[in-house]
Amino acid sequence: MNPILNIAIRAIRIGGKIITQNYDSKNITYHSEKKKNLYCINKIREKIFSTMHSIIYQSYPQHSIINIYSKKKIVFYADQWLINPLNGTMNFIQKIPHFCLSILIKEKNQTYISVIYDPIKNDLFTAIKGQGSQLNGFRTRCSEYNNIYNKIFAFYFKEKNTKNMYLYTLLTQYFLQEKISLRKTGCSILDLAYLSSGKINAYIGFNEKYLHIIFGELHIRESGALITDFIGGHDYIKSKLILAGQANILRYILKKTRILSNDYLKKTINNNSHIKNIKKI
Repeated sequence: MNPILNIAIRAIRIGGKIITQNYDSKNITYHSEKKKNLYCINKIREKIFSTMHSIIYQSYPQHSIINIYSKKKIVFYADQWLINPLNGTMNFIQKIPHFCLSILIKEKNQTYISVIYDPIKNDLFTAIKGQGSQLNGFRTRCSEYNNIYNKIFAFYFKEKNTKNMYLYTLLTQYFLQEKISLRKTGCSILDLAYLSSGKINAYIGFNEKYLHIIFGELHIRESGALITDFIGGHDYIKSKLILAGQANILRYILKKTRILSNDYLKKTINNNSHIKNIKKI
């Protein structure tokens, strides 16, 4: 096995133990004060990062190791480890067992390895550039497209930002009419890992954070899936509108998005315009 991947797996499993130890904490509940919850979550994230950092640093002291929740500006360069100590925070707070931690390793300024770990289900997703993606040591592929029936699409929509709400509502209506099962799980990185292992058929993200996308991007590509924006281009980072899935599934979704005028989509994507009058939906 790849020696760098070995260290990443060792670090992420130990980080996962810290999460599970705090999962039933009585200090973190949905009904607690927001400041109290935020303080507790930050403490857990810091402990996870510190533990993982020490393990990685022992083997690779020359590499930069970064917590993505650090207030410092993240600059991407060669030989770098990015760590997300906890994605799916609200699920964790409300005791919903669907959250994860992840590691992204860059070498020579290129994404080289990505590891995503679900500590509750003990699911370990790994991807190495040019060597495919795996789940618990077994090779994974994205789901094939034969017809649109019995398909599951995962949605992500950041409610704090109402931009693109009209597009989100319209696409939701289309897919429900086609009897497609929709999921909004609250953990976008784990959704991307599920896509790479064929558990879901497509991922559709609105107002998506780039620091969430990068952890699942390698898994998607190495499993044979594609990732685009809502007009089939590669501007999904700037637009924050993401489609991911097998090529034929993306072709089907893109046909639906084209029901809206191309002018409207380009305006939404390129200018990041806001839909001010939501009542018209």
